[in-house]
Amino acid sequence: MAIFMMYLFGVIIIGLIGLIYVILRKGVCGLKLMLLGISIILVGGIIGVDPNYNFGGYEYIIVFIGLILSIIGLGKKD
Repeated sequence: MAIFMMYLFGVIIIGLIGLIYVILRKGVCGLKLMLLGISIILVGGIIGVDPNYNFGGYEYIIVFIGLILSIIGLGKKD
C-alpha cells in the first residue's frame, strides 16, 4: 500500500510539473496562477502536517511547486 501511494504522489508531482509547463506556454493571467499556487501550497501543507500520512517528503515537494507557481504568478505582467 505504501509503495502504491509513493508512485501515486510521483505521478502527481510529474503532473504538476507538466501543468507548470502548459501554463507558462499558454499565457495564463498572473492572478489565476497565484491562486493556483496558493491552493497547491495549502493542499501540500495539510498533507504535510497530518500525522497519519507519511509519504517520504513528497508533500513538501508539492508545497515547493506551489510556491514556485505563486512566485511566477507574482512576476507576470498582465
